[in-house]
Amino acid sequence: MPAVDVQEKNILKICVLGAAGGIGQSLSLLLKSNAGSLLPRDTSTHIRLSLYDVNKDAIVGTTADLSHIDTPITTTAHYPGDDTGGIGQCLSDANLVIIPAGVPRKPGMSRDDLIHVNASILKSLGADIAKYCDLSTVHVLVISNPINSLVPLLASTLVKHDEKGNSRIESRVYGITHLDLVRSSTFVQQLNGFKSNIPPVIPVIGGHSGDTIIPVFSRLQKSPEYANSLDNGMRLKMVHRVQYGGDEIVKAKNGNGSATLSMAYAGFKIASKFIDLLVGNVDTIDDIVMYVSLTDRNNEEIAPGSNILRSDYINNLQYFALPLTISKNGIEEVHYEIMEDLDSYERDTLLPICLQTLKGNIDVGMNLV
Repeated sequence: MPAVDVQEKNILKICVLGAAGGIGQSLSLLLKSNAGSLLPRDTSTHIRLSLYDVNKDAIVGTTADLSHIDTPITTTAHYPGDDTGGIGQCLSDANLVIIPAGVPRKPGMSRDDLIHVNASILKSLGADIAKYCDLSTVHVLVISNPINSLVPLLASTLVKHDEKGNSRIESRVYGITHLDLVRSSTFVQQLNGFKSNIPPVIPVIGGHSGDTIIPVFSRLQKSPEYANSLDNGMRLKMVHRVQYGGDEIVKAKNGNGSATLSMAYAGFKIASKFIDLLVGNVDTIDDIVMYVSLTDRNNEEIAPGSNILRSDYINNLQYFALPLTISKNGIEEVHYEIMEDLDSYERDTLLPICLQTLKGNIDVGMNLV
């Protein structure tokens, strides 16, 4: 049978904005190495990986390097003012846009310290996404920190530039908080001496910075392998370690970087679920924890469950991370039921602090639109 030309195939286009940075390079490597395995054997779909960065030499070199990996994924490099159309060519016809762009944290910096630099980057990228992408279909995954503020900023920027006015793009902008879940699972396994080959599933809700992070360790009581892992005061230490795990990496790298490899891994885990969705392997992504808007541009609920969550549990905050069901159209259901399962420590101690801090983070992002 003759080979099918890529031009004759359906293209699943994935854009990574900031692809030459610490997270971007590692994430692009994982996508180039593994995304092809998510395609069904008889698929007519080809994956195109479009990589953008403001550093011309870095992105051209990164893309050339990746192109030598023997997976059937096309890689293209884009940078400002290039002969192939720059970011416009990168974003045109994109199905999935992933944004790790921005400056990394340094010792002594919180995620909130990054807001002014990274906010200007996200506002510019938001305008470009609105200009070159189909806002009625594209999904946007945000890695850039501080997520608590930048997701509201980006979602509002996209809505502001939505010329048609009915794209519902606000239901397809997601903050990737999955690294908090990965850390929670990893730290519990370390504490347990990796005695079980079944990693614990620990939802992490709230936000993605310091005390806005709420690891729902009470779920461990439902897992026989890990039910007693956090006894004798260990839980308080573990909550703090998850909340400030990023500081641990910044300190270990002695000012020469932040959590890039683990964040790239967490980002790929989420991106792979969206690839499954967009190539038709699944109809929905279920129980995925993301930081999202709970209302649309008209202040109506984004999906069933969001109004109950806001009114009954989170003081009407507009943004929050919790389990969701997502389809190609965006958020389909908000699983507020997790709030009913919180134990007294999570509900009475961790949640009030989270909500107070998160409100300020959201306000900062909205004020910068």
